[in-house]
Amino acid sequence: MIEISERVEVPAAPRTVWDLLSDPRVVVDCVPGAKLGERLADGSYDATLTVKFGPAKVTFRAKVALQLDGTAMIGQVASRGRDDQGGTRVKTAMTFKVVAGRLPGSSVVPIDAQVEISGRLASLVESGAALVVKRMAGEFTERLAARCAKATA
Repeated sequence: MIEISERVEVPAAPRTVWDLLSDPRVVVDCVPGAKLGERLADGSYDATLTVKFGPAKVTFRAKVALQLDGTAMIGQVASRGRDDQGGTRVKTAMTFKVVAGRLPGSSVVPIDAQVEISGRLASLVESGAALVVKRMAGEFTERLAARCAKATA
């Protein structure tokens, strides 16, 4: 199991950040390599995520479920999926919360996640996960900050 704990700082008020993070399409636009499919009858979504691990690119197809509490500004995301070849399975559980930052008009989003990977590519994915997560978190933060700037302009 891979444990992820990140803190994303965003130069926008908590409600602005929450409004963006509670929209699955906006979030997916901020995640490099992610695409969101249609909403399913049970409220979940089909999604894909293409991740580069060194010279290898792996595309995962998953079903993603969201639970959002707008009053507390807390979200939970759960997904189950597999790579295109079908030999690697991935299961994730993530929680996030939007809180006021130290500076006026800023926010902090603590993100905690657990990722379970099994199958053919598990060792490749796990060995490069820390670097990939760090890179993706940086890109996500930049894209989210840009979206927040547009929303407050």
